[in-house]
Amino acid sequence: MAEPKHKDQEEHHRQFASEAHTEDVTGKKPPTGYLTSIMHLAKCYVGTGIFAMGEGFKNSGLVFGPVMLFLLAIVNLNCQHMLVNAVIKIAGQETHEVKPTFAEAVEYTMEGSSIACLKNNSAKLGWVTNIFLCCTELGFCCVYFVFIAEHLVEMASDHDLLSKDDPASKHIMLAIILMPMWLSTFLGNLKLLLPLTVIANILMWSGILIIVYFTTCEGLPDSTEREYISSYRTWPLFFGTALYAFEGITFIVPLRNEMKEPEKFMTPFGVLNVGMMFVASLYILVGILGYWKYGDDVESSVFLNLTTEVQGLKDVINGMMSVAVLFTFTLHMYIPFEITFPLFYRKYGPFKNGILIVCICRSIPVLLTYTMANIIPFLGLFISLIGASAGAFLAIILPPILNLIAFQGELPWYYIAKDILIIIIGITGSLTGTILSIIDIVEKFKEEYG
Repeated sequence: MAEPKHKDQEEHHRQFASEAHTEDVTGKKPPTGYLTSIMHLAKCYVGTGIFAMGEGFKNSGLVFGPVMLFLLAIVNLNCQHMLVNAVIKIAGQETHEVKPTFAEAVEYTMEGSSIACLKNNSAKLGWVTNIFLCCTELGFCCVYFVFIAEHLVEMASDHDLLSKDDPASKHIMLAIILMPMWLSTFLGNLKLLLPLTVIANILMWSGILIIVYFTTCEGLPDSTEREYISSYRTWPLFFGTALYAFEGITFIVPLRNEMKEPEKFMTPFGVLNVGMMFVASLYILVGILGYWKYGDDVESSVFLNLTTEVQGLKDVINGMMSVAVLFTFTLHMYIPFEITFPLFYRKYGPFKNGILIVCICRSIPVLLTYTMANIIPFLGLFISLIGASAGAFLAIILPPILNLIAFQGELPWYYIAKDILIIIIGITGSLTGTILSIIDIVEKFKEEYG
């Protein structure tokens, strides 16, 4: 008579993207080290969102904004820890080594829920998570397209090549930058992306130093000229901008999965804590200086304010930021491919023309974001919309739900209360931020094109 299987052994039939053997087509991914992972984490977070924080603080206030941003950073960091803990628990239930994705952690955690509707729809919730992850990353990449185009149009207009007042200029520039942005996405793993990440970090941090210098070199206005606490009506826009800025949770699981020593990811001085605290400090610094210096005139990218004053450095600044964001685009395009290709390969692979299939799969999201960038004119409002909708769901709402279900019966009451409070904050901020962002976008369209 056959020996009955242990409960944990029954779990081994569950499918994981890491078992799709896509390395047969894309090549084996070399593991990354501690410093490499921190650099990727910093690059993932320090993107266009940091330059929008001046506008974010305009919607929250010079004092209220930094305080709320710090609290959101702590909440976001806690949510990232909860997500990784859920991933670790799912992996520990298997009889062999697996590397669960974000969506797999959601699906298999929900399978163990005592709530019937979550348990019965666990696979659908996994798919919804993947859709949100892809939509969020594509939204980021769309913003990167717009960001680069706007800065290069600014540069071209100074040399009478294009007019920044002509709406067609942005579309012309988007077409020009399509090919280099497209080609940059064919680097297949985080090890290959490291040189681009190093260059992007150097350029981005140089840009931050330039902001610090030129916003302070001639002194700052009296702080009483700025709102310490802005009208509560604009707080949801700040919430969306802040969540967009901290929306690197889509990259957390892949980053840990590719580490040589994943145990160093969650330690007190591990990749996650060190990287996030550094990033939060930079966001607060740039946001304060941007709003304090320019007040209500601060742009959705503070560099657009800076380059109107620093003529000698204008081309240099625009060129630096364009290259830095181009490489950030490459890093974020890594996520949709890593989500969709293993699923596609598991269902239809192996392929006779594997390289061709990979090229097509990498090209589709690039062309999609390029198309979206051509029809989205308002960078700041679009940042708020992405952050408040998909960003809030992934970064704030979903991780505490996973934590409550995965560790049901193991959590003290104050952990449960904390998780419930985070969920309520996430839902409230998401609904109000999304609604307000949509209203503002509609009004802006009417104002510009009505």
